[in-house]
Amino acid sequence: MLTAILTCGLGMTLTSCSDSDDKDSGKETVNPATDEDGYTIEVEAGLTLPENEFKTKVPATTDFDQNIVNALKAIDKVTDVKPYKLVHVFNPYTDQFFSKTAYFFNYKQDIDHNDPSKGWFKQQCVLTVAGKDRPTVLLTEGYALGSAQDYKNRLDSIFEPTLVGVLDANCLQVEHRYFGWSLPEGFTNKWNYLTATQNSADLHTIVTAIKKSGIVGQGKWLSTGVSKPGMTSAYYAYEYPGEMDAYVPFCAPFLLSQNEPGSYNHILSADALGSRLEKVKAAFRAYCGNKTLQSETVKLYKKEYPEDSNYDDESVRMYLLEILFDSHWKRMSYVHYSLWESLVPKEGDSADKFLIFILSNDRTRYKGEYDIDYQRRQDYVDDLEPVTDIFNDTTEGLNRASGITNSRMDPFQAHTFIELGSVAVTLGWVDDLLSEKEKTRLTSSASPESEGFTYDNGKYIRKVLDGIKQSSCNMMFVYGMQDPWTGNRIPDDKLGKNCQILYIENGIHNDAIDTWNASERNQLFQWLAGLGFDM
Repeated sequence: MLTAILTCGLGMTLTSCSDSDDKDSGKETVNPATDEDGYTIEVEAGLTLPENEFKTKVPATTDFDQNIVNALKAIDKVTDVKPYKLVHVFNPYTDQFFSKTAYFFNYKQDIDHNDPSKGWFKQQCVLTVAGKDRPTVLLTEGYALGSAQDYKNRLDSIFEPTLVGVLDANCLQVEHRYFGWSLPEGFTNKWNYLTATQNSADLHTIVTAIKKSGIVGQGKWLSTGVSKPGMTSAYYAYEYPGEMDAYVPFCAPFLLSQNEPGSYNHILSADALGSRLEKVKAAFRAYCGNKTLQSETVKLYKKEYPEDSNYDDESVRMYLLEILFDSHWKRMSYVHYSLWESLVPKEGDSADKFLIFILSNDRTRYKGEYDIDYQRRQDYVDDLEPVTDIFNDTTEGLNRASGITNSRMDPFQAHTFIELGSVAVTLGWVDDLLSEKEKTRLTSSASPESEGFTYDNGKYIRKVLDGIKQSSCNMMFVYGMQDPWTGNRIPDDKLGKNCQILYIENGIHNDAIDTWNASERNQLFQWLAGLGFDM
């Protein structure tokens, strides 16, 4: 997912139990009452914490196992146990959604694992139980649990990894620190403990506690995740090798700088769409090289979105040029080419057809797409992207595409600035057709320095890659060949002796194992069976 900044809604205001810290200690905060555990969430002046909808709108259920509740409550540092109904569980083999009982709990986590005296914060976890003797899948979440970017916290609609259904497994989901309601330094723009090492220690302490509890853990353990959660799984394997019986990161990129070109280069490579890519390249060149065509699309756009009619034509033209590239990234990531191939225009086509191509993205409902597949994609995308959809939500006009806001920074972007790196736009296919102004607009992005961060220049990711190479962990990295992020896959020379890569021929940015061909599924299933997982 491309980096994004969220805009926070209005709601109740809380405060924090963390100490004032270092470079941010001078920031004014507000301090309302604490909860029953003596816990507060610090809120930086000028920010407003939204309503926690899991607390206020998701009821507890009476359909639960009291023994599980008792066992969770008996775990030191576990609090706020609440059984509820997870209503949007997807079974890919029946193409149906169903409900199941889930057990929410908070874990009192150290703010700084190197110095417990700094205090603690509440980290959100969700557990579903198939049986003590069943495997347990750990979702090493890289974002928030549920409604990732808007803080509504609707945990009743979170989804589970596909491997949970494949293995008939228990599932433990742990929210990544600084995301959602797992806030070491409160709802502020302080990021002193946002590192993969600290988050891996979070996972270690929670997994250790759950294993000791006896609720689950008698079967095999596997950690997994897609995209940043997949990256998080790899970092966890590096930091705590052997804690899991298997690690299966899906679509996990490894970026060594703030301007890694690999993902965009993959979009341009024959590996992505083969010869079909030439049709896409031709469409880009037909648009980028034709100012008359661009002007016609501007007129059509303003007619379609009258709320943007006050913007001058040049602003709208530049905006549509940006959307052309961003929409293509999102289609390549989340939508199979077969669904949008018919939308690719050719030179000489009408401005109307070009505008449809520009605006169609991962939110679009494509002709011929099954209801279940569309809903499944929206569930996944909604957890990864800001709640304000810059393509289909027209209520804010062109301002909906704005970048940095005066609200809380997206913790994902903060983490990229600290140690994860970011991708660079590559314009090789249209470079000769663009002005210097257009190139600057398309390739410019915020830098760590401009936002007050000091990037580690890829030091941590290099340590992870070198560590995986030396590790004996059982790891299978899965990458889709249409997915842009495959351009930043783990290098072959960094695979440990028990590591391998599985490439999915028509794969995109997800873990939809049921959409793979039989050979691809069998490679994963046989590997898991060889490790003792009951298939």
